[in-house]
Amino acid sequence: MPGGSSSGLRRRLLRARRERVRKWSELLALYVERVKSLYPRSQIVLFGSRARGDELPYSDFDIAVILDEPGDKLRLTEELRRLKPRGLPLDLLVLSFEELKDPLVACMLKGGRVLYDGLRAARRGCNS
Repeated sequence: MPGGSSSGLRRRLLRARRERVRKWSELLALYVERVKSLYPRSQIVLFGSRARGDELPYSDFDIAVILDEPGDKLRLTEELRRLKPRGLPLDLLVLSFEELKDPLVACMLKGGRVLYDGLRAARRGCNS
């Protein structure tokens, strides 16, 4: 291989991937802090492939932000998207606490990881 060995290329690619994953983890933590500061009475859940541990290198972060009464969900979704740090691949879902009773929503969030629980949902009988 011109310019270097295939093992050298593999090491560089793996190093770049580790760095990207580390950066994404930092950006996700920053996003959670931003949401918590504006919406302390919320629950933030990571679901999907990243929560299950079967993500691909370029999988996005599926995040559900749950509020007691979200009001105008479109406006809230836009506001929450503006909080997203640049470079964080994020798919966002805004839900009301009541919507967690829907079997489809419950199935989707099954196996999710609660990143923040300002609603104390676990005490209210919600197992995301």
